[in-house]
Amino acid sequence: MEPDNLNDLIKRIKKLRQLHGYKQERMAQEIGLSQTAYSKIETGDTSLTVGRAAAIAKAFGMSLTALLEWEENILK
Repeated sequence: MEPDNLNDLIKRIKKLRQLHGYKQERMAQEIGLSQTAYSKIETGDTSLTVGRAAAIAKAFGMSLTALLEWEENILK
């Protein structure tokens, strides 16, 4: 992934988490990480692997493809 696309994905994950009303602690638990490790994903301080992205998508009840294609404006 190019850096801009990765940054967009990280922003998308954070926005979806907020829309679902999930705290970082819940997301971390859902994907098997500590809250600190999950926080580093949202701040871009650690690598977001395909496996982690897929686990995050699953926590939102969506496929990885849906997560990659999700846009906030489709909810409006």
